[in-house]
Amino acid sequence: MSELTIALVGAGGALLGAAVGGAAAVVAAKMQATHAERSAQLAYLGPIDAARRSAQREAYARLLTAAHAFSGAATPALEAAQTLMEATDARAMREPPEVSNPALERARDAVALVRGPEDVVAAGQHVGLEGPLHLINAAKAVVHAVQELSNVFENAERIYEDADGRTHGLNRNAAGLHETLTACIDFFSDIASSHLNGDRI
Repeated sequence: MSELTIALVGAGGALLGAAVGGAAAVVAAKMQATHAERSAQLAYLGPIDAARRSAQREAYARLLTAAHAFSGAATPALEAAQTLMEATDARAMREPPEVSNPALERARDAVALVRGPEDVVAAGQHVGLEGPLHLINAAKAVVHAVQELSNVFENAERIYEDADGRTHGLNRNAAGLHETLTACIDFFSDIASSHLNGDRI
């Protein structure tokens, strides 16, 4: 091999080495830039994520507190509400009630102790602002269950008239509605805990 050939081979190798080295340096620089950008993004989103979680936790706790308070107040009034509905249904059909007037008065007093659904509705709206969607839907189920049961307490002695002129009472199962409410509260509590302790926003 001539000296010229050796010189050309050497020069080519040097150029190839420089090209490879330059490409590697570019790739390394891009990787470092990407890592730095990701680190900066995480540093920025970290406090935002923490604040969002804190706001969600407060909203979820507010709904659970309000819903449990309503449920607890409703529990001793369930039988009383059922008594009033049955007596009202009998009165609507012009039949004598099966309970005495003093018993009806005690039932009215028990039902009157149950507050309306306003606190739960407001708490549910708070959850609606924080999300995410599956928690919003679960919160709506809690609110609806509270409203259904609240309607029983508010209208236990209301007489309704059908299109055919037949009159009757409310005819709702207060205990069954309360069981539905309890199930909705438990479900919301479970998925809220799962979201706060594991799932991403």
